[in-house]
Amino acid sequence: MRTDTSEYENTHGRKPRGFGLWFFELLGTDGQGRYTTETVRVPNSNYGPAKKAAVVSFKAMVGGVKEVVELKVLP
Repeated sequence: MRTDTSEYENTHGRKPRGFGLWFFELLGTDGQGRYTTETVRVPNSNYGPAKKAAVVSFKAMVGGVKEVVELKVLP
């Protein structure tokens, strides 16, 4: 899984870290060539656990996702 923090860094002037409300845009595939994108909100969490929770939530929301290709941290 690739993590893209460029939008967050351009907006906030630093890498993502700490506690707060996090928004992620995830791109996933079913392994058959189909891709889907979804925005996931993770409230009241540190950055690391929020990323893990976003992946779990994404897979639960979008049935059939086998692999998360990219996780983008939104500002």
